Amino acid sequence: MNNETHTSTAADHGAVASARTKALLVHLYTASTMVVLMISTAFLLNGQMTAALFTMLLSIVIDATDGSFARRFKVKVYAPEYDGRTMDDIIDYVSYVFLPAIFMLKAGMLLEPAIIFCCLPLISSAFGFSRVDAKLDDDGFFVGFPSYWNIVVAYFYLTSSPPWLNTLIIVFLAVLVFVPTRYIYITRFPRLRRAHLAGATLSGIAVLVALFVSGNLRQPLVLISLIYPVIYTVYSLILDRRARRAAG
Repeated sequence: MNNETHTSTAADHGAVASARTKALLVHLYTASTMVVLMISTAFLLNGQMTAALFTMLLSIVIDATDGSFARRFKVKVYAPEYDGRTMDDIIDYVSYVFLPAIFMLKAGMLLEPAIIFCCLPLISSAFGFSRVDAKLDDDGFFVGFPSYWNIVVAYFYLTSSPPWLNTLIIVFLAVLVFVPTRYIYITRFPRLRRAHLAGATLSGIAVLVALFVSGNLRQPLVLISLIYPVIYTVYSLILDRRARRAAG
């Protein structure tokens, strides 16, 4: 083997090693969500509810960005021994379902027996996450209510809604997990993706800011933050209806 071939081979190996390192770092980035959730849990156990909710919601930032990194750095090619989808589902269940249920229990947000009502999201979302068509990646949809329990809990907290209303909403949404309605999968939806991402980002910022203000400032921020969720829901239902009609 001449020097030129040896240099070329070494360069190829170096490029592969670099690509693999980047792919593994993407998996580490996804897994770091659990650190954020542990911090949120510590706040929750200490009764620091605002800080607990703030850190819980911050985990959404990682969830919203790790997929694009995974595709960019080709984790399926360079770190195939780790299934990013499985890791993501495990973390999302803790982030979007389990910890919000504990938050509701700790904060006294539900009617008694609260432990029973807290289990409804846990059970329904266990079925939702394991549904084989839960994510229609090619079309950009979730099927069934996409277990945004952390968002639901944030609005319970910000609006100080009464336990009876919270309980009704939890029961209703738990049922919707099983109803095969399509909801936009924002990071995979092919149409107006940037507009949806911008709307979700602005809504999230308004919610996070609202956590740290009170009185007359909180209410308008909550109302502003609700604009995109309303648009998201209505547009999802319109698209679901069109899809059903097209299917005959």
